Amino acid sequence: MLRVLEILLFLMPFAAYGVWLWSGKRFTRELLWGTMGSMLVMLMAAAWLELSQAVPPGLEYVPAHVENGRIKGSSARQARWPGISTTWA
Repeated sequence: MLRVLEILLFLMPFAAYGVWLWSGKRFTRELLWGTMGSMLVMLMAAAWLELSQAVPPGLEYVPAHVENGRIKGSSARQARWPGISTTWA
């Protein structure tokens, strides 16, 4: 439910701009197709980002941390408790 709300909040300015253009004389078919194409590319990029950043099953995410005075980057490692998922599915 929260995801739907976030998507609607994101799309509201585009809808308001579309209504403004629709009511005025500046509305063109090219602008409509350009806006729709841009939104499609943005949604595809968001989906790719969500799918590519996932940690595979059986591994757990280890955030970046300081070790011996140096910053160690984030990584994934074998789960401490096999069979029990510590990530959101």
